[in-house]
Amino acid sequence: MPHQTVNGIRIYYEERGKGEPLILINGLAFPMDLWFAQIQELSKDFRVIALDNRGIGRSDKPDEEYSIALMASDAVGLLKALGIEKTNVAGLSMGGFIAQEMALSYPDMVNRLILVATGMGGVRSAKLSKPFWEKVAAEIAGKTAEQVYRIDMTQMTAPGFVEKHPDILDLSVSLRMKNPQPLYAFLRQFAAASVFDINHTARNISRPVLIILADQDPIFPIPLADDYKKTLPGAKMIIYENCGHAIPLEKPDRLSGDIREFLLG
Repeated sequence: MPHQTVNGIRIYYEERGKGEPLILINGLAFPMDLWFAQIQELSKDFRVIALDNRGIGRSDKPDEEYSIALMASDAVGLLKALGIEKTNVAGLSMGGFIAQEMALSYPDMVNRLILVATGMGGVRSAKLSKPFWEKVAAEIAGKTAEQVYRIDMTQMTAPGFVEKHPDILDLSVSLRMKNPQPLYAFLRQFAAASVFDINHTARNISRPVLIILADQDPIFPIPLADDYKKTLPGAKMIIYENCGHAIPLEKPDRLSGDIREFLLG
């Protein structure tokens, strides 16, 4: 299995396709496997690299402080190890935090930026997502890893999605169960995401940006779209209707199509 040693740990990644590089960075508690639809489709046109962030999947999970800056450094280190000097970057949720940090701290390495179901962090974002986290915390208490994955996927997707698409729910759970995330590693990732805040610096992102949000997302609710419109007025924004937080699973074909159009346009 492909790993690269970066910042003293082993980072797992997979790559497929040829052409301009595109790195896919997943969110909190999500392994790279959940990009499966986008990897398959976008590798027709791009050299797609998907990684497991530290603390998830087949990457190392050190029990020490994590930060979004450190995880951005992990991604950059992986790219450099692969001989990639410039890439398109797509990030989901916490992966969107990492992607934005890359664009701010390593602007010369970023070509275009795709932000999916994410935000800029900070107090307002935390307040808007608090009801989701409180509800999920109450429901998963004492549950097995498999039950936790079923509950959180049900809660983060649009109402009725898992009932209509039980096959997608089952697949997402089975992929996560290949390498269940230890609680300590989840908490390390969660702590890193909780203190991220670029509301006053995101305006310095100089690369072309596509922002994709969903009207039923309970983790990054739609009012955050207004924050992005004020901070990154030049960004292209698309809002998916009848969609929750797990956009790559809920709207896989549309997401791949919108990313392709943005990168090739």
